[in-house]
Amino acid sequence: MGLAVQRILVIRGGAVGDVILTLPAVGALRLAFPNARIDLMGNAGRLCLARHPAYADGVAGAEQRELYRLFVHDPPVPQQLAAYLSACDLIVSYLPPPDATFTDNLKRYCPGEVVAWPPHPHGGRHATDHLLQPALRFASQTPPPEPRVYPGAEARQAADRFWQAAGLPERGVLAVHPGSGGRHKLWPLEGWQRLMAWADSKGVPGILICGPAEEERGVGSLLTALGSSWKVLRNASLPELAAVLARCEVFVGHDSGITHLAAAVGIRVLALLGPTDPLVWGPRSQRAAVLHAALPGPLSLDSLPAETVVRTLQALLDGTFPFNPAALGFTCLKISD
Repeated sequence: MGLAVQRILVIRGGAVGDVILTLPAVGALRLAFPNARIDLMGNAGRLCLARHPAYADGVAGAEQRELYRLFVHDPPVPQQLAAYLSACDLIVSYLPPPDATFTDNLKRYCPGEVVAWPPHPHGGRHATDHLLQPALRFASQTPPPEPRVYPGAEARQAADRFWQAAGLPERGVLAVHPGSGGRHKLWPLEGWQRLMAWADSKGVPGILICGPAEEERGVGSLLTALGSSWKVLRNASLPELAAVLARCEVFVGHDSGITHLAAAVGIRVLALLGPTDPLVWGPRSQRAAVLHAALPGPLSLDSLPAETVVRTLQALLDGTFPFNPAALGFTCLKISD
C-alpha cells in the first residue's frame, strides 16, 4: 500500500491529553509514509500540537468541515467534504460512534482504506500503545512510544516575552498546575498551598498555570495565601504553554492534559494520580515520576501527605530522583502509609 498512499486523514476527538497520547500513532504513520500528506481533523485548537514535520502537515476543525453530517444514514454531504474524503488514500478514525454509520459513510466516500479504532484502551494497556496499534501494521520500523511536542518559533517567542516580563531565571523554575478535567482526580488545595509555600521558603521560583477550570476551583486563594512571589500564566494557548513548560525545570500536576504536555516537552514531571490507573494513563516519559494513590487502599489523593510530595519534588529539583522507567516508560511510586 505504501507507494499508493499520498494523502492520510487522522480523525481524533477528545481532550488535550487524548491528542498528546495519539502523537506516537501519527508519528508512526509519518515514518511509514514520509512523502504522504497527513491531516488531522477534530478540535483544531488542540490538534495544533501535532502540526510538525514529525507528525501532520495540516489540522482542520471537524465542525468547519461539517464532519458531523456523517453520523446519520444517507447524509447530505457538502461537495467540499465529499471531495476531500475522496482524495484520501487512508483514513484512521479514533471517534467513538454509537454505531457503524459514521465508518460506513467514510468508506462510502474514501476510495482507499478506512480504519476505525476505539479511542479508549482496555485490559490495562497503556493508552499510547493502544492508540499506536492501527498504525503499526504500516510501520517498517518500531516508532518511538513517547509523545513529543515541539513548540514552534512563534510559541517560543511568546514564552520568551512571558519569561522576561515575569523576571524568571534561566534555570530552576518550578511549574504547577492544580487542575484537571475531573474533580475526583484533584489533590486538595491545602496540599498545593503547602507545596507552594515550601517552594517559597526554599527560594524556588514558580509558575502557577491557571485556566477557567482552575479559576472556578478557587486557585486564587493560593495566591492570596502566598503573596506575589508566584508568577501566573493565565489562559495561554497550547503552543505557548508548551514553550513555557519547555523552559521549566520541573512540573507538578494531576492526571491532566497539561501534565501530559509537560512530559511531552521533555522536562522532569511529578504526576499525582489517584484513582486513575497509571498503567493506562501515566505520562509516558523517561523523566516522569508518578505518585499513585489508588483506591481502595490506605491513601487517596484526598489524604496524600504534602510531605511525600515535597520530598519527591525536592529530589526532582536536585536531580537526585532515582528514575526507573523500565517497561512502563515512566517511574511509578505506589504510595502507602
